[in-house]
Amino acid sequence: MAASFELQQVLDLDKWEQLQEKIALATNLAIILVDYRGKPVTRHSQVKPFCRLARAHPTLAVYCEKCDARGALEAVRTGEPFIYRCHFDILDMAIPILVDNRYVGAIMAGEILATEEQSTFEQVLKLEDHPEVAAFKAQHQELIDAYPRLPATAMYHAAAMLEQLCEYIVSEAIKKEYLVQAYKQSLRIQAQPPTSESWSAPKDSTNLAYLQEELRQSLLIQRLSENSIYQAKNQQLQPAIDAVFANKNAHLDLGQLAALVNLSPTYLSRLLREEFGEPFSQIYAKLKVYWAQELLQNSDLPIAEISDALGFVEPSYFIRSFKKIVGTTPLKWRQAKGR
Repeated sequence: MAASFELQQVLDLDKWEQLQEKIALATNLAIILVDYRGKPVTRHSQVKPFCRLARAHPTLAVYCEKCDARGALEAVRTGEPFIYRCHFDILDMAIPILVDNRYVGAIMAGEILATEEQSTFEQVLKLEDHPEVAAFKAQHQELIDAYPRLPATAMYHAAAMLEQLCEYIVSEAIKKEYLVQAYKQSLRIQAQPPTSESWSAPKDSTNLAYLQEELRQSLLIQRLSENSIYQAKNQQLQPAIDAVFANKNAHLDLGQLAALVNLSPTYLSRLLREEFGEPFSQIYAKLKVYWAQELLQNSDLPIAEISDALGFVEPSYFIRSFKKIVGTTPLKWRQAKGR
């Protein structure tokens, strides 16, 4: 899955820029997001006057991007945030963005000076003897001197904070993207809205409309969108519910679902009961039967293959579960539908 990700897929850049601006204001750090080549993909938040001039310079901007790229790659190599000196002897830090161990970009922050021992930080691009760099620095030295100064410990704390924030945002983005993709790949039959005729049919246990009505009463089918994605009333539950729909061929327990929404299994169970009006185990069982009835009615798959497709350990268990809810076996139900 990693090969399919670009930075724009991992992060909502508009939302990130809003957050980035607030972090920059709170920490006094200039912050910019770059791709794996070191090219900026967001606006530069709280950029300091000297760096703004340098990054607007047609020649010097190339060196700034090169510093960003080298700093970020060193962070990837070491596996942790990297604080370094740029070619103008200003301190920056790189926090790599990794997707399945693949480097897709980095948060670049800094434009600060150390309160002591600045020379102990590695300089990733040495251009002291470059005439244009030296002349530009000498011309604007007073702007550099006005940069905020921080002790090394404060820099490391800021880098650690950005790293943890980045890990959380990326993990949530990957989780969402995975569920969307898995859902699209796994859905074999779209939910078919019942016709007026089907709803007026007798409520016998061999009628698909009967189970649809049962699910409607349990607040599930009525919240399915046109593309069969359940729209949770409590949005906190959406990733867990999406996972159930995206993994029809598995039986996901509350522990697995709770991990997706960062809740305890007990608390998730309570929220799901509030969402559906009944225990999740019951609605999950009904969902499995509902999907089975779709396959029975709209495909020629053997009972054993339907059992496998819905993640049952063995066909006999699937048949028992189906009969418990519908009142008849899958085969008899299919035959009653003229299949």
